[in-house]
Amino acid sequence: MPASRGHSTGPAVHLDELAFAEDISHATAAGRRVAVDARRELERDGVEVGKLLRCQAQGRDGTRLERCVSCICRRRAASGEWVVEITRDANSAGLVLAYLAFGVGHPGKPWQPSAYQVAHQRLQPGE
Repeated sequence: MPASRGHSTGPAVHLDELAFAEDISHATAAGRRVAVDARRELERDGVEVGKLLRCQAQGRDGTRLERCVSCICRRRAASGEWVVEITRDANSAGLVLAYLAFGVGHPGKPWQPSAYQVAHQRLQPGE
């Protein structure tokens, strides 16, 4: 999907449709609503730079997310985190945020991967 922006002065988000569909298929109903609502806002307005949090370049869990940032999305009953990679648009050479993952930032269940682990796996396949 092409990046789009409305009123924001921050970078646009390039969404990977297959990765997004996979991520929301694992989410709860409330988590899916958060993801879909946040996606609509990001596509309409881009993302405010002040809402972005730098990911740890080397996480304690072994993740490597050197050029990545996250954005926490909260709604009444649920929350989730977007993890995106800062990159350049091939056409304009401007900065864009390339979607990597949406999910729980720090899950309470040991078997549940975090959004950071999913993002790492997509950046470093086979690790």
